[in-house]
Amino acid sequence: MHLFIGVITYLIGFSFYIGGNILLEVFMFVNPIGGVCLETERNILQSLNSHQQKARINVVPLANLQIVTDYLKRSNLDLHDLQLRNHIANITYQSLLDYKAASFQGKRRAREFLLNLQRHINKDHEKYSDELVSIAAAEAKLDLKTFTEDRQSKLVKDLCEADRQLASELNVRRTPSTVLVDYRHNVDGDGVLIEGRVGRDLFDQIVEDRLGCYQQTINQKPFQQLLTKNHDHLRLL
Repeated sequence: MHLFIGVITYLIGFSFYIGGNILLEVFMFVNPIGGVCLETERNILQSLNSHQQKARINVVPLANLQIVTDYLKRSNLDLHDLQLRNHIANITYQSLLDYKAASFQGKRRAREFLLNLQRHINKDHEKYSDELVSIAAAEAKLDLKTFTEDRQSKLVKDLCEADRQLASELNVRRTPSTVLVDYRHNVDGDGVLIEGRVGRDLFDQIVEDRLGCYQQTINQKPFQQLLTKNHDHLRLL
């Protein structure tokens, strides 16, 4: 039931925000401890803020074997160290739970928490730990007692599974991946999947609606139809 509700919640969000003149919907599929994901998240958020573009932003943290492998490669870590791989897999999954627990206290605070955690790990080279998570949570002004209780709740785990299901439906397997839904030319929404790092210049062009090749690659069917078994109309940029 939780998984079904999770997917339906995303769909309800589309119609609600269209009515509120939201023209762009952004799904950022990220590794919650990833440095490249941190850069992509910052570029997208800065672009939207600088253009004062109304958008519904959804951060969808993911963890799978491919994402762990990509993290090891980007960090120049030993791909064949099984103990290290298991450790990275465990802290990546725990970080998923952390973000979902933070999201119970608001999307903005949850995004700030995630950015703080990624910065501490990738820029300050600190190791993931309960203490570091508490620091990142405090910086985001989360209620620490509530956050700590929510981190291991069944609902948090169910919501992470719903995110995994959504990523599977959209054929997202690696991070960062960004699904952008544009309602400016199609009331039902045109969807595009951008795989890999998203640079500031690219997203500026998308927000300003001046990227010619972007107009040729967006799908011409309602975005709601992406949540089906046929993804031929989901184009890559």
